[in-house]
Amino acid sequence: MIISRVHIKAFKSIRELVVPLDRKVTVLIGPNESGKTNILKAVESFHSELKFTNELTCQYSDFYHEGKPPVVGLEFINLTKEERIQLIKMYDGFRNVDSFILFREGPDLTDFKIQTDDKLLAIGNVKPLLSLLPKIMYFDSIPIIRDKVNLDNLRNNHDKFRTEMNLLKIGGVEDPALIFEDSTRGRRATEETGRIITQNIREVWTQEPSLEIKLRVNGDLLYIDFSDATTVYDTPKSRSNGFLWYLSFYINFIATTAMARANEYLFLLDEPGTHLHPSGQKDLSGLLDNLADKNQLVFTTHSPFMINRSQPERVRVVNKDEKGTSVDNEAYRENWKPLRQSIGLTVADLFFFSTPGSLPDHSQTKTPLFKIKRGNL
Repeated sequence: MIISRVHIKAFKSIRELVVPLDRKVTVLIGPNESGKTNILKAVESFHSELKFTNELTCQYSDFYHEGKPPVVGLEFINLTKEERIQLIKMYDGFRNVDSFILFREGPDLTDFKIQTDDKLLAIGNVKPLLSLLPKIMYFDSIPIIRDKVNLDNLRNNHDKFRTEMNLLKIGGVEDPALIFEDSTRGRRATEETGRIITQNIREVWTQEPSLEIKLRVNGDLLYIDFSDATTVYDTPKSRSNGFLWYLSFYINFIATTAMARANEYLFLLDEPGTHLHPSGQKDLSGLLDNLADKNQLVFTTHSPFMINRSQPERVRVVNKDEKGTSVDNEAYRENWKPLRQSIGLTVADLFFFSTPGSLPDHSQTKTPLFKIKRGNL
């Protein structure tokens, strides 16, 4: 199943909103403080262990004055045969429905309600249903790859070293002890792992086609080095913040989704690629498209370079006024006028530089280009 729409009422800056989601990628673009992150947070709130009280309630809504928590609903479509069988076991009414909305109306498991057609149903035990839904994963930060890591940290699966553990996974290493072996087998495994990682990264990072990643083991320490056509091997600290973020993002997402079934996850990303050059943001946009072949993805951005212009229906322009947060689902109309107005983009901001000789020569003109009057300075 996939999520087709998000229903939000009285959540933070949002009075009432219905946001349609694309089957693959949905882009929320708009200025700061417009409510983009609040939309992501509303979706994330379906984690039953997360706080869902009137502290989240929109302060200029009736719910706030009544002391009520917000209401958030996810609308699900495209039920598979297997999913329908599981749903019917919970409630026989699922037998003849093609979609349903699951609402969360409060902090407890009993506050989840199902709407099928025009019926609103309370659920006795919602846990089996929640376990059947796509897993919602919210990313507002990615652990940046380190210069080195020791074997114990890799074995203990500590979240601080998640990126390094996932780096080895995409290189085909499940047991990190293998590359720490002081043997021919261990050294070959280390070299092969570096080669596979390099090959994978080159496919998604077009900025440096000569990029190479090398793993070195010294005792119980694993060192991670980079090189390209202009440098010998050096540590991650020598690379740009944008590249390190991109690499760390790729490592973690590929490792998460490699063995996942279709539509097992819904990924929520807040401002991905902030430190990337526009060409790097275009690479990231393409990577997100590839990741969304298996799982839905929603991300926020300020950058027009993060938009796939061949897929304008994916873009939602988010604005905020005295009535709260609103969403424009037709950002592409009138040559993207709603988007340009929202983020303050003008033709002059596109930085098309003129070639020498294309501008008039004012060196011989008798009329000064600028006049300075006395008293102005």
